[in-house]
Amino acid sequence: MASARAFAEKGANKVKGFVSIIQHKEPLEFIPYGDGDPTHGYFRIPESVMSERHMKNMIVNQASVFMAKRMRPGTSWGSGIGYLEIGTGVGSGSTQSPEPEDPAQTGLREPLVRKAITSWTCLDENGDPTAEDTNVLQFTTTFTEEEAVGALVEMGLFGGDADENIGTGMMFNYKVFPVINKDESMQLTIVWKVTF
Repeated sequence: MASARAFAEKGANKVKGFVSIIQHKEPLEFIPYGDGDPTHGYFRIPESVMSERHMKNMIVNQASVFMAKRMRPGTSWGSGIGYLEIGTGVGSGSTQSPEPEDPAQTGLREPLVRKAITSWTCLDENGDPTAEDTNVLQFTTTFTEEEAVGALVEMGLFGGDADENIGTGMMFNYKVFPVINKDESMQLTIVWKVTF
């Protein structure tokens, strides 16, 4: 079962942008497209997972500047979305109810770790992975048992002139959520769908 189909009954395929957080024990099966890009493909989400959360995505204000910089004629600035960052910042809220997202934000409140996108794929009109180009991109990042350990409440997608160092690049999306206490007994996979 492809990841997008796994979310169909949650209504996620009907939303222009969504993000899903999946806690699991076993590694997910990666299905590559065989075009030479080792990150081009998608993961099969198993029927049995520890927990799942599905929520609407938020694009921050500076995303339009990010896109404009990438679209300028003759530009060689930056690259597309390449990293997912996860953090522990609650703002004026609590771990169970973090301060709501602000589209004016340009970074996480308290970033914990940044990791390169594990895989990406386009989605077709049914929300299924496809090797064809579409206006819907799905980014997946998996944090292994030893990665991103802590009380997680926020995350964001970064690109442009971003690299593996926190604080670089431009944030495109941002989302907060009630705490996930990740320990070294679990993996955490984040599936982020962006519609253009």
